[in-house]
Parts: sequence; C-alpha cells; structure tokens
Amino acid sequence: MNSGNDFTKHIHVKNIIRLLSILLMVFFFVPSFMVSCAGYGNIKISAFKAMTGIKIEGESVTDPKIICIIMLLLPIAMLALWCLKSVLKDKIAAIASGSCAVVDFIFWIALCVGVNKEATDNYCTAKVTAGFIFNILFILAIVVLDLLIIINVLQAEKPLIRQKIMNGYQGMPQQNMYGNVPPQQGQFQGQFQGQPMPPQQQGQFQGQPMPPQQGQFQSQPVQPQQPVQPVCSKCGAPLVAGNKFCTKCGNPVA
Repeated sequence: MNSGNDFTKHIHVKNIIRLLSILLMVFFFVPSFMVSCAGYGNIKISAFKAMTGIKIEGESVTDPKIICIIMLLLPIAMLALWCLKSVLKDKIAAIASGSCAVVDFIFWIALCVGVNKEATDNYCTAKVTAGFIFNILFILAIVVLDLLIIINVLQAEKPLIRQKIMNGYQGMPQQNMYGNVPPQQGQFQGQFQGQPMPPQQQGQFQGQPMPPQQGQFQSQPVQPQQPVQPVCSKCGAPLVAGNKFCTKCGNPVA
C-alpha cells in the first residue's frame, strides 16, 4: 500500500514534462519521414539525418539543416528548466518551457515542408511516419500542460492523481462520523422565521397544563417567625423584658 502511494506521488506535471522532453530527444533520432525515389527505393529520414545532410549512394542530396540543431537543443532546454529546483518559479518555468515547445513545433512543421519540397524537386515523394506524429503529440502535450500550470488549473509538483480526486470531491457534501449528510447551506434558512408550525405540531403546547415537577412550585404553609430573645452583651444571659439591669451580672441594659 505504501509503495503504491510512493509511486503516485511522483506522477505530477513536472515529471511528465521531463519525460516528454526526454522522448523528444529520443525521437529526434527516429525516422520521421519516408522518401520514395525511383531507382533508390524508400529512404528513411530522421531529424538527425536531416541535420547532417541527406546522402544517396555517397552523393549529397540536401544540405545540412541548421534548424535541426535548434530542434535538438529545445527539448534539452525544456528538461533543464524543469530540473532546476528552487531557482525558477513554476509559472516562469512553464512560460519558458511552453515557449520552447511552440518554437519546436514550428521548426518541425518547417522541416516537414522542407523535406516535401526537396523530395518534389528531386522527383521523389515524401510522407511522414509515426515518429513525426509522436513528436508533434509530445510537443502539444507539453504546451497544454504548461498552459494549465500558467492558468493555475494544475500545480507543477502536486501529485496529479490526488488533484483529480480532490477536484472530483469538491462541492460534494461532507459526511459526519455517523454517515449523515448535513443540510446544505441555506436549506433550512428561514424555516422558523415567521413561518407557521406544521399542523401536527400546532396545539401541542396550547391549552395543556404543564405537569408539575416533584416538590417544585407546590404550595407550602409559611412557618411564623419566633421573636428573638435578647441577651446580655456582657455575660450572654437572657434578659427579662422591662429590666434595666442584667439579673446575672448587673450590667446595664442598653
């Protein structure tokens, strides 16, 4: 279970762009065009072969393509941009990487047009292969991913699978520990604000006496308070009403 989590956390946009950049470098050496010439058969041409110049039976047919050198350097630059950590911000890296991908796309289309033109000039026919199609798809995928990073739809280093799961759960009601879904905000707003109570509840507390609590609010007779007997302030003996002196110690009564 932990190995699966460790694998998915590495599936993020930055690593995907790195992989696509490496594939672009690999497919630079894969044949992208098939040229058919009378008497020579089919000739497979890659971007690397176009960079060094096409030769048939030792004879140079086309001049070296300088733009092919740039077409090899652009994927290297994209890979380097996404390998720099804590140097470039994600949006800056995405803008630079996307710009390189767009330029690379233009150069691949220009190379395709140039190969077709030279093949026609030499009375040959040229057509693209699966290698060319894969190159174009890889470049377009990089452009789309960089664009999604720029507009904050995806994050460069956040696991892509978790982002999709979280986006799927956004807006869904959360369940509590008992599996009950709390009411949506405003669902019961104003239910008890000036609205009549349902009929089955009306009269439930109207005209019905409240049951008395045990020992609470029951009428009890009031016990009469007994007069307080005055005592001597000196010896504490009870004083007799009307005497001016204490009968025990003779202390005058105040």
